[in-house]
Amino acid sequence: MDAIKKKMQAMKIEKDNALDRADAAEEKVRQMTDKLERIEEELRDTQKKMMQTENDLDKAQEDLAVANTNLEDKEKKVQE
Repeated sequence: MDAIKKKMQAMKIEKDNALDRADAAEEKVRQMTDKLERIEEELRDTQKKMMQTENDLDKAQEDLAVANTNLEDKEKKVQE
């Protein structure tokens, strides 16, 4: 009878330990999921900023091309 009680107690301890490990694993999954969501949001923000910067660069290059064309036209007029 004592052996059965000891075996049951050992099994209960083993079950409790397994439940604790499962809870810890679930918490780690939640933390990693939260971290992943934050990183994905940061990535989306960075991609938006990069697209805006690329658009700004394109606009600046267009403005520079127009300014250079205007400068060349004015230089030609001055030489005439």
